[in-house]
Amino acid sequence: MKAFLLACAAAIVIAALGMAALNKVQQPVEEAFATSGVRL
Repeated sequence: MKAFLLACAAAIVIAALGMAALNKVQQPVEEAFATSGVRL
């Protein structure tokens, strides 16, 4: 049971770190697709 709880806690921590990293890297659509051929 202890190993299961540790695995759940580790999964939550890894998911939170991944979410924070992806939110930092993500760009708004206006910046990501801002080229001369795209009209938004």
